[in-house]
Amino acid sequence: MKKLRVPRARARQSGVSILSVLLSLVIIATITAGQIEARQLEQRVTSGRLQGDVLNLIKDAVNNYTMENYPALQMNLPVAKAGTTLAAGATNGQSFAPTIANLVSMEYLPAGTSAVAQLNSGVYRIVLSRIPAGCTGTACNISGAVYIDQPIRTPGTTNIAGVPVGAIIEKVGGDVLVAMATNPGNLVGINGMTLPNPLGTSEGVVGARVGFGASGFGRFLVLNDPRDPNFQGNLTLRQNLTIGGASTFNGPVTVNNTLKTTGAVDVNNCIRLQPDGRGGFNCLDPNDLPPGWAGGVRATDVVASGSVMASDNPAGWSPTAPGKWTVITRDATEAYVQTSGRVAANRLIPTGIYVPGSACSEPGAVGRSSTGATGVMCSNSIWTPLATVAAAGGTCPVDGQGAVDAQGRQLYCFNGTWNLMQDFLPPATPGAACIQAGALGYQIPIIGSGSTASVCRANPTGGGLRWFRIQDITTHLTFVTAYEVTHGSDVQKPTCAAAPGQTSTPIPYLQAKVESSPDGGFARFTIDQGASWLVQLTNGAGGALSATPSASAILQIYCNVL
Repeated sequence: MKKLRVPRARARQSGVSILSVLLSLVIIATITAGQIEARQLEQRVTSGRLQGDVLNLIKDAVNNYTMENYPALQMNLPVAKAGTTLAAGATNGQSFAPTIANLVSMEYLPAGTSAVAQLNSGVYRIVLSRIPAGCTGTACNISGAVYIDQPIRTPGTTNIAGVPVGAIIEKVGGDVLVAMATNPGNLVGINGMTLPNPLGTSEGVVGARVGFGASGFGRFLVLNDPRDPNFQGNLTLRQNLTIGGASTFNGPVTVNNTLKTTGAVDVNNCIRLQPDGRGGFNCLDPNDLPPGWAGGVRATDVVASGSVMASDNPAGWSPTAPGKWTVITRDATEAYVQTSGRVAANRLIPTGIYVPGSACSEPGAVGRSSTGATGVMCSNSIWTPLATVAAAGGTCPVDGQGAVDAQGRQLYCFNGTWNLMQDFLPPATPGAACIQAGALGYQIPIIGSGSTASVCRANPTGGGLRWFRIQDITTHLTFVTAYEVTHGSDVQKPTCAAAPGQTSTPIPYLQAKVESSPDGGFARFTIDQGASWLVQLTNGAGGALSATPSASAILQIYCNVL
C-alpha cells in the first residue's frame, strides 16, 4: 500500500488543507481495508469509534464543568461541588486541570468512569487556561483541551495508527485534535487551530477542544456570577416568585399576609425555628440535644408563671396516670417535682432535718439527720440512719456495730471503742516488712479463692520484722513426704514453692529402721546430686550397713522456708 503524503507547507496553509490532512487518515483507513483482514479491520474501527465515544463523553463533562464554574475560573478561584473542592491552579487535580476522578466526585461524570483509555492505556488529561494572555476577571475566555497522554500508533512503529484514529475523528467531529505526521509538535484541529503537543514531538496524540467565550455570558445572569446586575428601577413580578437559593434583604421586610415556610426561621442565628419542630433561643443550637431526644426548645433559661410539664399524654395526665411524665408545680408553701421514672443527678442535698428513730410516713424518703452530717431514710415508718459517722478511738455504744469516719474509712465497735477496720484486717505481703510483731494480716484476696493469713514475726536467723504465711511458720520446716530407702537409693528432690521475698530449700532427714554394723560404726547421710539425693548408709569402715535382707532407713523430706 502506498502511504498517503500531505505536504507540510500546504497542510499548514488553511483550515481546508488541515481538514484534508485529517480526512486523509480516514482515507488511509479505507485504503488499508483492502490489505487488512476484514475482522481485524472491523475490530480496529470499532475500537476507535468506542474511544471516540468516551472522548466525547469526557469532552462534554469538561464543557459542563467549565460552564457551571465559569465565574470562578475567570477569577482564578477554587472550584467546589458535591463536597469536592479543587484549589485554583493548573497542576493536575487543581481547577484548571481536573482529573477524571475529580469530575466523577463532582458528578460531571458517572461513577466508575475510568481515567485510562482503551486503545493504548493512556490517561485522559485536561488542560484549561484563561485567554487572551494577561486577561483578568470577566474579560477572560476559558479554553483548553482533553487529550490522551499516550500516542495511538501502529504496533511496532512510531507512526500514527490510521484506522483507529480515523474512527476517532469520525466520532468526535469538528472538535477533534490530532498530532499528525506532518506536524507532530502540535495538536491540530479541523479549523486550523493548534495547541502545543503536551507530549512534545509525537504523532498520534489525540484529543478534543473544550471551553467557552466570555461574550456569550455578558448579557445574562448566570450561576455563581460575581457581577452586580445593577437594575436601575423597581422589580415587579406579575405572578409568583420562586427563589431556589438564599436571599438577603438589607432593609426592613414587611409581610402583609400569612408567612409560611417549609424551611428554618433564623434571626441573627440567635432565634432559630426549624421545620422539624425544634427551636433555639439565646443564640443556642436547637440540635444541641442528648442522643435519642426527638426535639424541643433549647434555651439558656425557661421561665413560666405556672407549672411545667413534660408528658407523652398531657391531656390525660394525673399522678397515677400511666406513661412517662414529669411535673413541676407548687402549692401555697412549697414546690413539688413529681416524676413517673428515675431522677438522676450528681448530688442530692436534702434540706429538711429529721430525728433518727422518729416516725415518718413516706417510705423511701431521704432527709438529713439531726444528729450530725449524715442522712436518714424512711424505712418501716421510722427515720433510719443511712450511716453512722464516728472517729477512731471514740466511745461506741454496741460492740460489733459498724460506722465510717470523716474520710469514709470503715470503723468497728470493739470493747466499747471505735477501731479502724484496717487495724483488724491489715493487708500483708509475705516477705514484706511489717510493724507489730504477732499481728495477723491477709494477702489481697483472689476473687473466688479467698485470702491467705500471715503473721508478723522476726526471722530467727536475723533481720527485721516481716510477714510470714502461717502455713510456713509452725517451724521453718514444712513436711513434704517420706520414703523407705537403702544404701545407694537415688531420691528425687521436691519443688519447694516460696512466696515473693522468701526462699525455700528442700531438706532430707534420715532415721534408722533396720541396720547392723560389724565394727560398731553407723553413718547415715545423703550426697547432693543437684536434682536428687544419693542415700549412704555405711559402717565405720565405709562399707554398706548389713541387715536381713538389707539395711534400710526412713528418709523424711521437708521444705525449709526463710
